[in-house]
Amino acid sequence: MKQESLQKPAQPAAEVEKKRDHTELMANIENKCAASFGLRDGKVAFQILSQAANLQCWSGSERALDNFGTALGTLSEIGPRGALEMLLAVQMMGVHQAALKFLANATVEGQTAEGRDLNLLRATRLMRLFLEQMEAMQKLKGKTGQQKVTVEHVHVHQGGQAIVGTVNAGEKAPEEIVDDGRPAKNA
Repeated sequence: MKQESLQKPAQPAAEVEKKRDHTELMANIENKCAASFGLRDGKVAFQILSQAANLQCWSGSERALDNFGTALGTLSEIGPRGALEMLLAVQMMGVHQAALKFLANATVEGQTAEGRDLNLLRATRLMRLFLEQMEAMQKLKGKTGQQKVTVEHVHVHQGGQAIVGTVNAGEKAPEEIVDDGRPAKNA
């Protein structure tokens, strides 16, 4: 009786080399994704990128590479720095895609007024959510809007002084000074 080998047949060297090349390529892509978006873990960066690629409206296995390219390009344009910004950017991409889909559905011929209204309502809600997400992204990036204060009435009493003109923090005060409520004389 012959004893059969319990070991798996050895993989051909070319197949082993192909797997190693694929593993190295994936590690390289993951690390570049992480570096591009300020993440430490390449696998996390690639996972989030994959989620963004899967959000593409025109997804399908035949377009997977195109979807990755589009997702990477869109994320690069948004410019997230760090995991939270990247996750929010992907959500923004999904909300944007869905809003456009509902807008397109609202213009399809032959639907009822109720169907059109429902699609427009969903699109409107999603677009409002997108604006909220944009505000959140601006806060995360530290780019919140500037506040403007307009003073309409100023009372300068005896012995007081007031500055006339625009005052910016960190700049010299304007030379025009009003003392006792009288206009400054131009030099």
